[in-house]
Amino acid sequence: MLQIVTMHKENITLKLLLIGAIAALCLIASFVVQGVTFERESRHNEVQDEIGATWGTDQTVLGPILVANSNDRTSFVLPNSLEIESELTPELRRRGIYETVIYYEKLHLHGSFRHTDISTLPSNVPVKLVIVLTDTRSIEEIAILTWNENEVTLNPGTTVDALGNTGVHTLLPATLLRDNPTFSLDITLKGSENVAFVPVGEETVVNVASPWQLPSFDGAYLPATHAITDDGFNATWKVSAFGRSYPQTWTVENSKVHQTYSEFMNSSFGVTLNTGIDMYTLISRSIRYAVLFILITFTAFFLFETLRSLRVHPVQYFLVGASLALFYLLLLSMTEHIGFAYAYLISSILVVILITTYSISVLKQKKRAFSIFTLLSVLYAYLYFVLNLEDYALLFGTLLVFTLLGTVMYLTRNVDWYNENKCEN
Repeated sequence: MLQIVTMHKENITLKLLLIGAIAALCLIASFVVQGVTFERESRHNEVQDEIGATWGTDQTVLGPILVANSNDRTSFVLPNSLEIESELTPELRRRGIYETVIYYEKLHLHGSFRHTDISTLPSNVPVKLVIVLTDTRSIEEIAILTWNENEVTLNPGTTVDALGNTGVHTLLPATLLRDNPTFSLDITLKGSENVAFVPVGEETVVNVASPWQLPSFDGAYLPATHAITDDGFNATWKVSAFGRSYPQTWTVENSKVHQTYSEFMNSSFGVTLNTGIDMYTLISRSIRYAVLFILITFTAFFLFETLRSLRVHPVQYFLVGASLALFYLLLLSMTEHIGFAYAYLISSILVVILITTYSISVLKQKKRAFSIFTLLSVLYAYLYFVLNLEDYALLFGTLLVFTLLGTVMYLTRNVDWYNENKCEN
């Protein structure tokens, strides 16, 4: 008798080890889909970069600022006030199955410099007014700069190494640097996905308006006010010089001047025109739950074996696990064409139907197969719910595992694991 119990114990242990090995194999197949997802996402990013390289990259506006170079030192003076009006006109561009957001941007900059700040610049040295733009190739139109009601022509490039090479500049004679000069400039740019601004004014006010309905505000500062409606969005930033790491005027040695550009960019802020929730991120997150789906489904089949005296062959476990792994490949391939929500619905329905119809033969009863149908339907519905929670995904995922573990413990509470097909009363 002891020998029979020992043999049965060894059989159950061997079966569990074999099921675990099959589950691991199916999990590896799911992670292969994860690799394909990363590859497709990389290709998507490449297409976005290609479109941006030909149309216009994301634009960052820095300036205007006054720059003077004397011997081995460079001096900077920032505006006393700066107001920027930005009007974005976006559209979607497609290449193959991939798409990205591009835009036209109409910029109006106006403000003033304080004469007491300008007087800190070294005398008898040319003073440049510089406006840095990330991608000057995409300048559609640039109006003549109005400086104290005088028209001043701008020239390509910044000619200031510390500020990069992309932008425009002009030399300002001393006669235009008297009093508290004002400036005004209109620029039309092309760009893609993101637009950003650097708060160089002692008081910087930026207003961005667009008919795009999915903005994401990012950078060093969030807008003071914003409104998002079906007609688009409008956002206003108000940034004081006290919130930056650099002053209104300063002089730096040329050997350290390269740090200036980084300080400017670290204070930039703006808006990204999103196309919705990143489908590849959602797919990657769903694959993380593959191990949970495989273990829960395999546990359900094993419980039928244990509680209903059935025999499920390891090959049948493997086919069910392969179907669960196939879900993620279906999800990826469909999402790129019809979007995540519809792809998730269709993929889950196909997999649930496939496993349920197969379970009718494996479990010998339609009623038992219906239990598998219900389990998988609840799991896929719950997973979709969790994927859209983001902040609470871990909490609700943990609650699901706890609930299922408790259910398994309750169903097997009377199982005598040492005696085949026999439950204790």
